[in-house]
Amino acid sequence: MTALVACSGSATNDTTPTAAPSAATLAISGRLSVLLSTDGKGPEAGKPCTPPADSKVKPGAEVRVTDEEGKTLGAQKLQPGRAVGSTLKACGLDFSFKVPGAAENYEFSVEGFPPMQYSREDIRRGLSFYETEQGTLAQQ
Repeated sequence: MTALVACSGSATNDTTPTAAPSAATLAISGRLSVLLSTDGKGPEAGKPCTPPADSKVKPGAEVRVTDEEGKTLGAQKLQPGRAVGSTLKACGLDFSFKVPGAAENYEFSVEGFPPMQYSREDIRRGLSFYETEQGTLAQQ
């Protein structure tokens, strides 16, 4: 079973009018994709799909970001799957949220997989993963 995660982030300043300086936020969005077929068989791109039964990737699984001290900064559930690709068909489950961007290091976790450590700059550049045969996520 192979799964790919693409995650990107960008820093923005909260523009809420206040007297105090506003905190930077880190926008995190991505997709966890699970391979469906290598021969183009499967649902048409954009159509609903479900990951294979042996995949640890499931719609509704929690994606969580914590700071260096373990404080949860944001959490989101994986959205229902949509087919992506043409010859290599995959089921893509998206997520998107914003977290306070003041920390230098973050822990990123997807339910069912071990957590991963990343710097703010790593997240800004974008993250991409695949599910290994051992059932972990590895950076691509």
